[in-house]
Amino acid sequence: MNDTRPSLLTLAGIGALLSLGVVTLAIAFLVPSGADGDGRDPSPSHSSRAQDAAPEGADALEGFAVWGLTRDGDPLRWDACRPIDLVLAPLGAPPGAEEDVREAAARLTTASGLRLRLVGLSEERPSALRPLTVRDPDGLRWNPVLIAWMTPEEAQAAAIPLEPHDRGVALPVAVRDGDREGYVTGQIVLNAARSDLRPGFADRADAWGATLLHELGHLLGLAHVEDASQLMSLDPGRGPVILGSGDLAGLELLGASAGCTPVPDAQAGRDLRPPSVRTP
Repeated sequence: MNDTRPSLLTLAGIGALLSLGVVTLAIAFLVPSGADGDGRDPSPSHSSRAQDAAPEGADALEGFAVWGLTRDGDPLRWDACRPIDLVLAPLGAPPGAEEDVREAAARLTTASGLRLRLVGLSEERPSALRPLTVRDPDGLRWNPVLIAWMTPEEAQAAAIPLEPHDRGVALPVAVRDGDREGYVTGQIVLNAARSDLRPGFADRADAWGATLLHELGHLLGLAHVEDASQLMSLDPGRGPVILGSGDLAGLELLGASAGCTPVPDAQAGRDLRPPSVRTP
């Protein structure tokens, strides 16, 4: 296996009700010479499940867990020295969606120091085959994170693992190219069929704002926890829509205070195929 060739890691996390676990991570690689036939890295350095990737004891001791680790065993992160651009697809979105996305991005920017910014609206629809890069007048760049609402039927037709009882699913993508490794793009798909959820941030039991904070937390690298006082809890519960102490500790670990991290340049993703997403 030639480690200088870019590789992909897609993490699929359900921001769900009840007791759903994190979806199995799908690891798909550009097939290089010497790799096994289905294109997966035979190396054991990548975990096949999100809960295996979380540092031992992080949930119990700190109130948070991370989704994935680098080859060196550090938490996978976004580059804190670059903004995380978001685009919103208004088709099928509930009233107030743009305001809720902006507010959720602002809260997580304050908590993490990472610059989440909504840069525009898009007619694009989520898909497991969404390109990782786009070309603009300045050259090739990583595709902005797409936030969209779809019904479970629409999502499953696009190979997005959104179930009828889910509030949403987050699909961040990490890429490794040599010694550069980190999150570079992703998608967040919210359940347009959940008519019981309301705009705003009034109560975590039924607020789209709470769901957006939860899914954006996944996007930034946080996994589920069992502590019901955290917004990253499996069960959204009831009460004010505020980040818990564990949420804040995790966001600090993954955020700007940890410094810049050298993620791959978009040129590394030019010929990469989007990774597949598989559920258990």
